[in-house]
Amino acid sequence: MPDDQSLNAWARTLPPAAADVVARSDLAHPHVHMRFPATPAQVGVARAQVTEWTRRLGLPTVHGQDIVLATDEAISNAVEHAYPGDSGTLTLFAARIQPDHAVRIIVSDEGEWRPPPENPGFRGRGLVMMERLAEVFELAHTPLGTTVVLGWPATPDSRADDSDLAVPWATHDQ
Repeated sequence: MPDDQSLNAWARTLPPAAADVVARSDLAHPHVHMRFPATPAQVGVARAQVTEWTRRLGLPTVHGQDIVLATDEAISNAVEHAYPGDSGTLTLFAARIQPDHAVRIIVSDEGEWRPPPENPGFRGRGLVMMERLAEVFELAHTPLGTTVVLGWPATPDSRADDSDLAVPWATHDQ
């Protein structure tokens, strides 16, 4: 894991919202900070790191799965789109932030943003998935690359409770 000095240097290259996440991070608790090649083989490695991190935080399984899936989409999009024809690197950061211990994930690349096609066909749903899975979804494009910030509350909201999914049965007196 990179040291605090490299974390701070990286944070200075980020858009303000992402830099704020790093500044407010509680590094005394489990966190992830890794820089890795933007290759398909590394997506699984990063996913395993985030999965283990959610377990170390003691998050409920369903909440952790939403976090892992949204993060996986952000990483996969960067691997596929950030470096057309070239190789590059990605940075993943996951931590709780102060003062409320909300969960935040940052995925950043140093590549070029390519807008999604108007008709993505059966693909191209990653941004929509991230937005729906996370309470916070911010996407920023700068000359230094693309940064995604994903966030969830400290504890999952009532969406994790299956009771609101029950089908109300109408009764009719005859």
